[in-house]
Amino acid sequence: MRTYDAINAISNRIIKDGLCDAIILKGSIGRGDDDEFSDVDIYLIVSPENMDAVKDKGNEYLSVYKDIVFLEDVNFGLPQKIAIYVDALHVDLYIAQLEQIGHGDPIKVWYDPKELFNNYTYYRDDMTEDEITQYFSEVLYYFAEADTAYKRKNYAWVSKLMSNAIAEVAILLRYPYDKKYAFLGLKKINEIIPSEQYQLLEDAYTYLGKNGFQKSNECLIEALELIISQSNTSLKEKLDLKLFEWIKDSLKTFLFTDGD
Repeated sequence: MRTYDAINAISNRIIKDGLCDAIILKGSIGRGDDDEFSDVDIYLIVSPENMDAVKDKGNEYLSVYKDIVFLEDVNFGLPQKIAIYVDALHVDLYIAQLEQIGHGDPIKVWYDPKELFNNYTYYRDDMTEDEITQYFSEVLYYFAEADTAYKRKNYAWVSKLMSNAIAEVAILLRYPYDKKYAFLGLKKINEIIPSEQYQLLEDAYTYLGKNGFQKSNECLIEALELIISQSNTSLKEKLDLKLFEWIKDSLKTFLFTDGD
């Protein structure tokens, strides 16, 4: 599989230099749910004295797999190189000190001669009901925002806002089946939630456009009703059901109408 071909090629080159204390994998490979289409998240664990040398060699390490068509340096807390190869594989190479590796994600240990990760454990709390409540409210806000854009005939902006709403509905639908990783939303959601629920998301996206917003909205309303019906009493009491009912009742009488 190309992901492991890339990991082998890149890690073997890194290990040869002897500058790296450990190599671990995160993301879908770390979780164990990767497939042939997965991206690769490689973390190099480096001592402070070797940090600059490893950073300087990052491009060289990545180039041993295949020709690179895109390469960029970014830093969202850790130095990171993003590479896309001619076979469309996407690899993120991170450089970190041991203490910068948190415990919020599962990992796959690829190289660890010093046994730094022998006792590694990860812990991630389930998403909270308060977080789910916030997502539910945000979806409702998108309806109101999109209605304003619709009345202005800015249908491209309507599509963008409603697309955001669909993405957050995906989190809500995922929550009962995947409480720890519901925040991943649409990622592999077709493998997690029932097919009829996933179809609501597909249809909602399909109908985004000037002549299909009402149908898209109907799919989202059906999904929200399903979410409400699946919620326990505690969560249901937190959801803004008053606003939901107003949106549901207003979609054919006020919201997403031409206002004439």
